[in-house]
Parts: sequence; C-alpha cells; structure tokens
Amino acid sequence: MKKSLSATLFFVLLHLVSSAYAHEQVSVDNAWVRSAPPGADVMAAYMILKNESEETRVLTKVSSSMFNRIEIHRTEMHEGIMKMIPQDSLPVPAGSSVTLEPGGLHLMLIGPKSVPKEGDEVDLNLKFSNGHSQRIKVPVRADNNKGGKMEEHGHH
Repeated sequence: MKKSLSATLFFVLLHLVSSAYAHEQVSVDNAWVRSAPPGADVMAAYMILKNESEETRVLTKVSSSMFNRIEIHRTEMHEGIMKMIPQDSLPVPAGSSVTLEPGGLHLMLIGPKSVPKEGDEVDLNLKFSNGHSQRIKVPVRADNNKGGKMEEHGHH
C-alpha cells in the first residue's frame, strides 16, 4: 500500500511539474513550409506561435541541420516595393499569439542541403531568450493562399 501511494504521489507531482513547464513554453500551431522547385536556394516557413505564459517569450534563433541558416523576416512595403526585413528576434507577448504567414512575418530557410519536396517534413529548432529550446517537425506543402501573391525570395 505504501509503495503504491508513493508511486501515485510521484506521478501526480510529475504531472504537476510537467504541466507547469508546458505553460511556460510557446506552443506551435498550423506550421508549414512552402514547397519549392528543385534547386531553390531559399524556402519559407509559417506558423502560429502561442504564448500561454504570463511573460513575453522572445524567439531569438531558429536552426535546422537541413539548412545553412534560418532568419526571421518581416515583409513590408517600402516606396511601393515589397521588402523582407531581417529581424533579430520575435517577441510573443504573454497570453497572446504571433502569426507567421505569407506577406508578413515568416522564417527564411536559406541554403537547403537538399530541397525537401511536398509531403516531406522539415526539422526546426526554436530557441527562446529564456533558454528554452523546442524541436518541431514541419510539413512541406504547396501554398494554400488562394488568389494571393507568393512572396518573392529571389533577392537573397
């Protein structure tokens, strides 16, 4: 009886600790990488970052063994020309979410070691300023933007 009570208490405490840890992190929803033609030297990733904690979380770096480097970008209109502006970091406010989407914030996946095709998955490692690191698998798919313009990434 004493052993089963100790085991039950252990699992309850483990659940509480893991639940508290999960609420300190940023969840990722609707992540996808836009498919690209063979030989492409850049790709883009999109997702929704949700922060359910009580403190702002700041995405400071994204990496992957599948790409030479990954940058956080914001697409903005400057004097009638769409430009992608590199961002040093991406704050995700407490209790809020940030959407990375075509024509706005996105991740530039630069220098693929081999271009993943539609149906493949891309491994990304998200690093935050609080020391948290999160690995995610992101499916590659065709652009689902009906009638919208695809972002131009040729200037990189």
